[in-house]
This record gives sequence, structure tokens and C-alpha cells, in this order.
Amino acid sequence: MNKLLIGAVFITFIFSCTKDKKATIENPVTNSDNKTELKAAEKTNSKEEPTINLSEYSKLTPIEIKDSKQKDVFKKYGIEFGGVCYSCDLAIFKINKKSFEIVELCDEKNVHRYKDFSYEKNGNSLKIKTPESTFIFTQVENEPIYRLKIEGQKPEFKNMRISEFYTQESLLEKFEEHDCGDFQG
Repeated sequence: MNKLLIGAVFITFIFSCTKDKKATIENPVTNSDNKTELKAAEKTNSKEEPTINLSEYSKLTPIEIKDSKQKDVFKKYGIEFGGVCYSCDLAIFKINKKSFEIVELCDEKNVHRYKDFSYEKNGNSLKIKTPESTFIFTQVENEPIYRLKIEGQKPEFKNMRISEFYTQESLLEKFEEHDCGDFQG
């Protein structure tokens, strides 16, 4: 009789473990499906702001069109000779998360600094909004060549002129015309 009772308890135990295993195996699949659905819903509901890499705009230097028929951008554009070599009155732009600066090319002490600004990137354009103006840098070539458009109040600075085209300072040496040469002005 004891053997029969022990056998019945043993068989019950085995069946109860088998049911638990099935439940354990089935529940995680259901739970993971629910979790996947929740994660997918969270991703579609959350508005993640795209990361804007401001390092490509950290120091923009003025350039101008030298030969509009050229296909090679490094021959098509070059330094703005009059503003860099002769009058040295052009503005450069320095952009980072904390400040937006417009700096005179030949006198870095002549700075107009915006601390109250916002920025957003939309396609190939970076918009920088200040209380008075919106500066829009639009990439116009495959290389980082930007056309600057200013909306709102146009800033006026002493001894500083804003160019139409800008590029990264680090690329300046790649341009066919990238310095003043033998100019003695």
C-alpha cells in the first residue's frame, strides 16, 4: 500500500512539474511578445530628437565662387580675396552647443556672441535662431559648402562683413585658391 501511495504521489509530482514547465515555457513567449509590442509602441510614441553634429559647423570660414563652370568644388570656390587679403573685414562663424559667435576674421577680439539661441537641422540646412535673426546654413555641394541666408533683422557689425558662402576652416587648404599668395596689401 505504501508503494502504491508513493507511486501515486510521484506520478502527480511529475505531471505537476510538466504542467509548470509548459506554463513557464508558454508564459515567457506571451510576455516577450507583449514586451516587444510595448517597446515598439514606446518607440513610435516617443519623439526622439536627432543628434546634430555641430562639429562640422564649429568654425566656418568665408569663401566665394571663383569659376561657376567648374565641376570640382575645390576649383569652383576659393577664398574671398578682397575680404580676406585686402580689407580683412569678413566674419567667420563659430558654433557649439553653448554659444553662437560671429567673429572678425583678422581681429578675434571683435566678437558678437549669442548665448540665447536655438538650432535645428532639417535636411541639408542648419537653422540658428537668435532673438533678432535666423541664420540658415544650407549645404549646396557634395562637400561642406554652405550658402548663408539671414532672415529677420540683418545684423550690422563694425568692421565685419558677412559672406554668402562658407566652408569648414579645416578644408580651406584643399581649395585651389586658399590664401593671399604674394599679395602685399
